[in-house]
Amino acid sequence: MTPEVTVIVPAYNEEAYIDSCLSSLMRQSHTSYEVVVVDDGSTDLTLARAGAFPVEIIRLPHQGPGLARNFAAARSQAKILAFLDADMAFAPEFLEKLVAPIRQGKAIGTFSREEYVANPENRWARWWNLNNGLPPNRRHPLDYPDEDAAFRALLREAFLRAGGYDDIGYGEDQSLYRKLGKKALAAPGAVCYHFNPSSAREVFSSARWYGRGEQLPRTPANFLRHTLPFSIYLGLKKGLPRRSPNFVFFKLVFDLGVLCGLSQRRLSPRRHCK
Repeated sequence: MTPEVTVIVPAYNEEAYIDSCLSSLMRQSHTSYEVVVVDDGSTDLTLARAGAFPVEIIRLPHQGPGLARNFAAARSQAKILAFLDADMAFAPEFLEKLVAPIRQGKAIGTFSREEYVANPENRWARWWNLNNGLPPNRRHPLDYPDEDAAFRALLREAFLRAGGYDDIGYGEDQSLYRKLGKKALAAPGAVCYHFNPSSAREVFSSARWYGRGEQLPRTPANFLRHTLPFSIYLGLKKGLPRRSPNFVFFKLVFDLGVLCGLSQRRLSPRRHCK
């Protein structure tokens, strides 16, 4: 019997988080769904850890989450696709609440406005939110609107009509909206938790991914604002009022990652994976 929902989880070197992600997906209250993990060329224990769960596993060469999602979606026969991340965990009713507006005909796709930071006790995770102007424990501000450009769940028919995600690196999750002309609707009660980068290494990697994506224009101004003087100035400007002077170290690591990403994009403009 074809499940109503295919949950697609792309994963690249997510051994630290894949257990909590899949454990929470195994406890969902929704009664008709399958979980597909797309291993995007991981070089750590992601594949082995995912294999301990009753999920379908697809292994691909490393090419980025957008193409990994497209591959799994093309194989699905479910009515609804759910696009989740390997560094997330989910409340038991998350999936049921996420797809409810779609099942009720209120929307073609949804997102979760109730997305919390899974590791707020970690200083790098808190600094990540500070850098983005967010509360310490939430991934969206309290006054976030009812619509968003990034879909967490979407009718498969609409996904295929849009031609899937564009291969543009960071920001590819918003490419469906640009082609469909419709945003995702907030799904009340769809509570989830997202691990922010929790070390200098993870911050650098995520920032480099951001810098390599097409969402950040490769302009002289963007190169300049991520250089050392601006890093120190903005680090102190944001950190001192919040009694967090060490935030300047976060800015140095983050901006260095962005600069590396911008530079790599210049050298390899067609390569969009991490």
